[in-house]
Amino acid sequence: MSLSLLAVIFLLLIGFGVPIAVVLLGISALGMYTRQVPLTMLTQTILDGVRSYTLLAIPFYIMAGELMNRAGITKRIFDFALSLVGHIKGGLGHVNVLASMLFAGISGSATADAAGLGRIEIEAMKAEGYDLDFSAAITAASSTIGPIIPPSIHLVIYGSIAEVPVATLFAAGMVPGILMGLGLMLTVYILAATGRVHCPTRPRQPLMSVLQSFRNAVTALLAPILVLGGIMTGVVTPTEAGVIAVLYSLVLGLFYREINKEVLKDCIKNTIHSTAVVMFMLAVSRSFAWFITIERIPERVMGLVFQFTSSPAVVLFFINILLLLLGMIGTASANIVIVTPILVTIAHSIGIDLIHLGLIIVLGLMIGLITPPVGTSLYILSDVANLPFERVVRATLVFTIPLIAVLYLVTYIPSLSLFLPRLLGMI
Repeated sequence: MSLSLLAVIFLLLIGFGVPIAVVLLGISALGMYTRQVPLTMLTQTILDGVRSYTLLAIPFYIMAGELMNRAGITKRIFDFALSLVGHIKGGLGHVNVLASMLFAGISGSATADAAGLGRIEIEAMKAEGYDLDFSAAITAASSTIGPIIPPSIHLVIYGSIAEVPVATLFAAGMVPGILMGLGLMLTVYILAATGRVHCPTRPRQPLMSVLQSFRNAVTALLAPILVLGGIMTGVVTPTEAGVIAVLYSLVLGLFYREINKEVLKDCIKNTIHSTAVVMFMLAVSRSFAWFITIERIPERVMGLVFQFTSSPAVVLFFINILLLLLGMIGTASANIVIVTPILVTIAHSIGIDLIHLGLIIVLGLMIGLITPPVGTSLYILSDVANLPFERVVRATLVFTIPLIAVLYLVTYIPSLSLFLPRLLGMI
């Protein structure tokens, strides 16, 4: 069976809505069978795909996000952000972004941000008289920061496939994540200042109120400090930091009396479900990566690219276009699995650092969370805000501008992602 026919089958299966993991597994098995490769290689590569200590971090970060949302921690983070920036023009729009940046330092998941913190943010903005479309849009856009500011489940996935240190990837994500937040806040300010959206502004909180909010949130704010501080200083591995995040979230939930037996069972059930989905994807990704390697697909793609240009700047430009397009039609986890083996080969050829490449890939695909037709955060916020999907899409489009701008800044200024790892002696 020819490679072109396999490609047609791949696209047809995707078009018929077959789950991407099943498609990757089927194509790998079919390709190996037609080339008389022993199918024992399929099972071996599948097992290799999840036989990694680093991947233990994934269920821990998912569980930490579940516990944070159910333990009242997200509400305390939101209230603290409100006391800090609620008085700036744009009001709760800025609070929304800042709260997502703080929460990102715990959960590493855009879905946890959109579904958990998003509900609190939407309710608060509705109560203050904000336009509901704008509220849903900024909440969806700010959720994309979750997988960039460490810890990040998607950076763990990339690190496992590209075989680069996850701790270094985490350090590299800090500055780009902050830039994403600042870009979104600047956009909110412009929209509010020009009157394009109605953003009621609260009076500046007195210092005592800010301090009171800080006291209420200090235990919650210690979570990202413990997680990130431990990883950045090398005291704990990313996996061990995930364990700390879970234990700390559980202790806080019990202390706040928000966690009981039923809530804990629900969190565990959701964690098992989410982990199974991610791990199955990673398992089949190794067999797919092995198959495309023996078929020399990365080399063929690289040759095709270099027929048109050998300029690293131009290649990176089109890589970003590819990532943005893929983000529109597939989930981020699946796309990371598909493109990483190919782009790693191209990166080696044009001298791109794999840590830098990881941030480009994850950041580019995260924008897909707020672009139709597959934008996961759009569907979540459409449900939370009880708005038609199309209205959320229209309102969110303006926020793709700062995110794409940050993507290209990170792409063409490598020091934005590599500065912190170099400062910490990780590279």
